[in-house]
Amino acid sequence: MTLDLFKKISTTIRKDRLYANIALERKDIMERFGICRHRLNALLNAHADGMSFPQFINAIRMEEAYTLLTDHPEMTITEIAHQVGFTAPNLREQFKRCYGITPAEFRANLLTSEDDAIDIR
Repeated sequence: MTLDLFKKISTTIRKDRLYANIALERKDIMERFGICRHRLNALLNAHADGMSFPQFINAIRMEEAYTLLTDHPEMTITEIAHQVGFTAPNLREQFKRCYGITPAEFRANLLTSEDDAIDIR
């Protein structure tokens, strides 16, 4: 039962692109699904490797940013940041923390070596 609810929440956040709202808060998810803070935290602990709500949302944002950087070279990094719910400086910081290089470095690696690009995920 809890796994089903977690999957529903995770799918909704992705499908409805809730993560793209830079002001997304835990209470938005709690209200949407009619659950309390304790229940949301328990779901994340049980099914999201113990991540906090901000960590969970940022992980989704990083996945989306990675995909956009890879699949949409026509988009600027600032556009990508806004698409995934970050400011450009915050995307840079979070991407480097997550993948070890900045979005610009990642994109440069893709452009210089399409065939030899390293999958950093």
